[in-house]
Amino acid sequence: MTAIEIRNLSKAFGPVRAVDDVSFSVESGTVTGYLGPNGAGKTTTLRCLLGLVTADSGTALVDGRPYTALERPLAEVGAVLEATSFHPGRTARDHLRVICTAAGLPVSRADEALEQVGLADSAGKRVAGFSLGMRQRLALGTATLGHPRVLILDEPANGLDPAGIEWLRGFLRSLAHEQGVAVLVSSHVLSEVQQTVDNVVIIARGRLVHQGSLAELTGNGDRPVRVHAADAARLAPVLEAKGARVEQPQPGVLRVHGVGAETVGQAVLDEGVLVTELVRERSDLQEIFMELTREK
Repeated sequence: MTAIEIRNLSKAFGPVRAVDDVSFSVESGTVTGYLGPNGAGKTTTLRCLLGLVTADSGTALVDGRPYTALERPLAEVGAVLEATSFHPGRTARDHLRVICTAAGLPVSRADEALEQVGLADSAGKRVAGFSLGMRQRLALGTATLGHPRVLILDEPANGLDPAGIEWLRGFLRSLAHEQGVAVLVSSHVLSEVQQTVDNVVIIARGRLVHQGSLAELTGNGDRPVRVHAADAARLAPVLEAKGARVEQPQPGVLRVHGVGAETVGQAVLDEGVLVTELVRERSDLQEIFMELTREK
């Protein structure tokens, strides 16, 4: 089911066209990475989606409605655009209880959310003493108070240490795959995005340059088979006779194009060549991202 739908969205600030006729969608039960260089228009798109900026043209809908038309926004959409909107003198628990009261949610949700984002031991601490990573977790706790079916996050990994980033990955994938939440996450940490998201939307200079599954983006094309072989020189002509194009980037290593791993494996078996590695290479998201967003 389509949870977020952006259609022909455009927004200019004076002479700068921040978002230019962008269209994409996000399905329930998936994590979608919204990627682009700094200044590409990612945050502007999210702000239009959340009704914080009025688009010049096009539509940005959540479950078929503008965000401003939602009757109980916190119960339908959770959002984190920046982890700074906290009263420094309040404790984490009090901050969440205030939000619960304002949104008509039971205050018991405050402690449940703190447990969920790993801040239960810091519930009674004032936010003024929180690190950026702790503030990011508190912001996520705030966004998920109402059990929303849509979650919109702008750079949620900022300030998190490696353990925190690993936790965030599991947290987002659990929300999507186990609870059916539609997660849209803007991020510049591409190595982490590649381990987290199901789908990718990439923009550059305000315009859409790619939308599709991560598997399609990183798996299409001629992905070579890499072989570490004790007798690579003997194996190479055998593979070429089967129609492969073979490179030898270094002694004992072959990169085989044009045939599948099964063909390479059968040749290894037939020739009795000892191999220590045989794997189909996977395209790197960062390389693809740089190519798609490069100035033409």
